[in-house]
Amino acid sequence: SILRYFNDSFESILDSNSKIYSINSSNNKIKLKSASQNIIDDAFLETLKNKDIPTGDMNFSDKESCGPILNTVTKYFRTSVLSLVNKKLFKVLVGEKVEKILFNKNGRAIGVETNSSSFDADYIILAGGVIGTNKILLEIKQNYDGNQSPLSNINIGHGVKDHTNLRVNVITNKNIGSLNEISNSFFKKLFLIFKYLIGKPSLMTGTGATSAAHLDLNNDGKIDTRIQIVQFTETGRHGSDGNFFSNRPGFSISITPINPKSNGEITLSGGLQTVNPKYLSSKDDMELLKLALQYCLKLLSSKPISNHILEIMDKDIMENNPEEYIINNIFSGHHLIGGAFDAIDSNFKLHNIEGFYVCDASIFEKYAASNIHSSVVLIADIFSKKFINNNSDS
Repeated sequence: SILRYFNDSFESILDSNSKIYSINSSNNKIKLKSASQNIIDDAFLETLKNKDIPTGDMNFSDKESCGPILNTVTKYFRTSVLSLVNKKLFKVLVGEKVEKILFNKNGRAIGVETNSSSFDADYIILAGGVIGTNKILLEIKQNYDGNQSPLSNINIGHGVKDHTNLRVNVITNKNIGSLNEISNSFFKKLFLIFKYLIGKPSLMTGTGATSAAHLDLNNDGKIDTRIQIVQFTETGRHGSDGNFFSNRPGFSISITPINPKSNGEITLSGGLQTVNPKYLSSKDDMELLKLALQYCLKLLSSKPISNHILEIMDKDIMENNPEEYIINNIFSGHHLIGGAFDAIDSNFKLHNIEGFYVCDASIFEKYAASNIHSSVVLIADIFSKKFINNNSDS
């Protein structure tokens, strides 16, 4: 449904995906590698299989399945889209902050003004992320130099969404190699680095999340939730920077509703920007999180994963007052989308402005998956093909 607006197909995206990503080492591709697995991952996946959740590819969320998470990696580092570029044909300017889009008398975008200089451009491609892109578009809407802004009748900053993230923290009855244990031991840190440098699977090639499952919790035939094993429990996430691990071995089950119904907004007033995703403003999101909590608690009480559990933290609150637990413990998934999907046409061109294109997560009206990395990479591939085809004679 996302692709339909851009006159593209799922088959085309699958082809792009195979050309951009690779499980094996390959030049000009983003390499994928399975996250390292331990006894908790093995027990998690076995328990899910006992509940009739089959193993599958976690890159796809179109049916119920479970399996190891695939991370984007090189030999030593996590990767970005720059893995696609062998010989860069562009200049990167660091420290430049775009303050204004420049237009000619006909209303065509002809350049940008930054905090230090001005740059002329044949075309402008805005990819500032949801926060940056909406800010620039709102500034054009509110502070256009002409008589009337070309964006005056277009919704900007509306329909902003973010994934809420919720954790169920578990203390284990044995050491499992979690980041809790590693963070508290100098020798375990050295051993982890040694394993990493000789190419052995380790937590250093991922985010700490290692295995996942896609579930249809409300039984409507559509996948609505992703749960995943995270190899640490935190004591400082809420109200702090999240860097504090528990001093006991443990893990978390991380819960993400894939397509939340709650809609927020980004506003600009007096040059000051406000970002408000309005988490849980839809009752549907709260009900889905409650179903997810119930599912995770039942999962953790089932064998074989229950064999490794000493304590489920705050279990009484989750069982007796799940809404209180959810409200007090959700945090941002840092997967903002939306705000600019009404501003572009099927070629990604900004309405009423020539020479100006937008391509980033701000153009999504809904989520394709529980993470936006590949969604943004693949929509950029669609844009690049359209841009070249439409401007090849220019």
